[in-house]
Amino acid sequence: MKIDVDKGSDWTWHSPRHEPFRITGLPWFEQDGVYRRLPLKPSHPIRSEVDRLANYTAGVQIRFQTNSPKLSVRVVLADRATMYQMPATGQCGIDCYVGPTGNQQYVNTARFDHSKAEYESILFESIPSEMRDITLNLPLYQGVKELWIGLDPSSSTAVFPGFSSENKVLIYGTSITHGACASRPGMAYPNILSRKLPIEVVNLGFSGNAQGEPELAHLISQIEKPALLVLDYEVNTPSTERLRESLPEFIRIYRSRHPEVPILVITQIRLPIEDFDENRLRLREERKQLQWANVERLQQDGDANLHFFDGAELLGADYQECTTDGIHPSDLGYFRIAETLGPIIGKLVFK
Repeated sequence: MKIDVDKGSDWTWHSPRHEPFRITGLPWFEQDGVYRRLPLKPSHPIRSEVDRLANYTAGVQIRFQTNSPKLSVRVVLADRATMYQMPATGQCGIDCYVGPTGNQQYVNTARFDHSKAEYESILFESIPSEMRDITLNLPLYQGVKELWIGLDPSSSTAVFPGFSSENKVLIYGTSITHGACASRPGMAYPNILSRKLPIEVVNLGFSGNAQGEPELAHLISQIEKPALLVLDYEVNTPSTERLRESLPEFIRIYRSRHPEVPILVITQIRLPIEDFDENRLRLREERKQLQWANVERLQQDGDANLHFFDGAELLGADYQECTTDGIHPSDLGYFRIAETLGPIIGKLVFK
């Protein structure tokens, strides 16, 4: 469906809500029609902070093919850029990749006035006219009210090939899953994974608020056709005891609806401060052992599709150089996480 906002202009504006455009990362989009990662009317009550963060479009992508020599976006955000700890391009920007899954190349990121909640930005222009696979990554820490894609009026569009939204990798986690401090949306590790794997990746990171609540387990279990559930929420639990209570209950609730879907439990990344603070190091080891003990017990009880990975290995040997603020990964850190997890997730999903 074409929406020619400016008659006689050099652009034709398309709504990604209509074919052949495909919006991924929003399991309830068909039901609610809004850019929101959880349902508008959840079956189980959620905390106000989780409700607010669900409106942020972390991990949401628009995929399509076009032979347009130019591409622009118009976006109406819920608010302007307000975060001090990450660039406006990461919080409110849209970036563009060209190419098929497994061979996507970064092209450009939207340029805009960060003091405003609406913008229009050209992502590319004057390139040779040939059919290309396009992936747009939406803002990580801001809501999107509406979005249009501008193409050359004489161009054509088609469905993004070789990609299935039938099955989904679901990643529930903290601000690191959410994408905090990434310089642009495509550098959040779930988005990097989506470029490696021919499957939809759903970012269910809720910055500072992934506490393993049973209500979230119930909601996530309602997402149809999951291929894998990743649990990476340890750091947000307010205490070790809370983690001890929440992890087996979260798994139990999810298993009641999806008894055979692989579940991967990941512990937190290693932080630079741990080299100097023995208490922080001891806490991470304590929580790691707790989670491994839970996984091992459930495996012994017959759950052959439950798996564990030590997050201390995610950033590599030079982990000290892989964060922006000592906690959240830099783009290098997110790249390392995705490089490590990609083969593991691939084996679990495509075994």
